[in-house]
Amino acid sequence: MVTNDKHMLKNLSIIVSSKKECQNLHTILPILKKKSDDVIVVDGHSRDGTQEICLVNKVSFILDNGLGKGDAQRVGASIAKYDYVIFYDADGSHDPDDIENLYEDITSDKFELIICSRKKGGSFDLTANTTIMGFIRSTGCDLLTLFFNKLFKTEFSDILYSLKSINKKNFINLETTENGFGIEIDILVKSVKKKYRIKEIPSRENARVYGESKLSTPFGLYFIYQIFRERFF
Repeated sequence: MVTNDKHMLKNLSIIVSSKKECQNLHTILPILKKKSDDVIVVDGHSRDGTQEICLVNKVSFILDNGLGKGDAQRVGASIAKYDYVIFYDADGSHDPDDIENLYEDITSDKFELIICSRKKGGSFDLTANTTIMGFIRSTGCDLLTLFFNKLFKTEFSDILYSLKSINKKNFINLETTENGFGIEIDILVKSVKKKYRIKEIPSRENARVYGESKLSTPFGLYFIYQIFRERFF
């Protein structure tokens, strides 16, 4: 349900995992706080003015345990006020217009998890990046998704994109353990094992506004190990 403010969404918390993203938060926080009155920035002990920009925008600020993105998401969920949460990156690459779609689908209670696909919606980093590194990233994402689908008999088009929505209790019940970037696969594979109803929707990934990505290509080797481990051990 949308509240009287046509942009404000009821019973929704938005959790933003952040580390040294002050410049990007300056851009996205004014947008996010028009969508939800419970925006939570979980910061990785940055010293770039992140806490100050949160105070200016009157959004919640909390430190993670210094372990990584997965840990930050669990910290955020633990203090979220509302029943539904959206995990949103701090780098400015997510499309805020997708928030309404994620909200409508997850609050319909027809699904337990809504994930987004750059393969269906487009991506500056994957589908529009014509550099060699862009080709490597795009091909690697496709291969990981194919590997995942084969082992778990699923039909996803993108298993690594971080924009998603879930009922807070369902997220906590997943008992995720990954602390770093493996959290995306951790959420998805445990949702599959619990037979959550999962919907994948198109989403456009834009270029990050400031700074450089903290996810390097060698993480792909860990993701292969992670998928294999979750299937056989």
